[in-house]
Amino acid sequence: MSAGLQFFIPLALRKSPFKTNKFPVRNREERMLQLAELVYLLVYLCTVWNMFISFRVCDAVPLQSERNATSISQSRPCWEKEEFSIIRECTPCHDYEKTVHVECTFTGFVEEVKCISDQRYRSCRSVEMEELKFWKFEGIMVLLGVIFAIIVMFRQRTLDRRAEQKVQRQLGVI
Repeated sequence: MSAGLQFFIPLALRKSPFKTNKFPVRNREERMLQLAELVYLLVYLCTVWNMFISFRVCDAVPLQSERNATSISQSRPCWEKEEFSIIRECTPCHDYEKTVHVECTFTGFVEEVKCISDQRYRSCRSVEMEELKFWKFEGIMVLLGVIFAIIVMFRQRTLDRRAEQKVQRQLGVI
């Protein structure tokens, strides 16, 4: 087992080739350290899981239906082939529009476009919603940074305490 991986495995579950577990955990402080390491591991795993979930919350990863729908859609819409004008700016879709216009399902916003040949709707992204998603993502990242900083400080204190106990035991032997 590598030294880097041992950092994430709690002391209670770790097996060392140099130590044998002949002596059970005796005092309350060592049990509390083991419990703290287990809590640390759980917090670490939960934050990693939440990080993956937060990408979906912030819409950083497109839905599978969005990917499929864009590939299935028509070859090229009229606004890519000819000149167009925007009749209605990017606005949120109402409940009725969500059922009528397929374009509303992608982003929840739609704008009306008039091409030379016809008048169509296209999906668009709202500047306000993009800004909200950005700040939501930034908030999650700051929160994760603070959580990991607290975990690192707690872990450093635990390691310092262990080193101090080891030095005291070595001095007690002399």
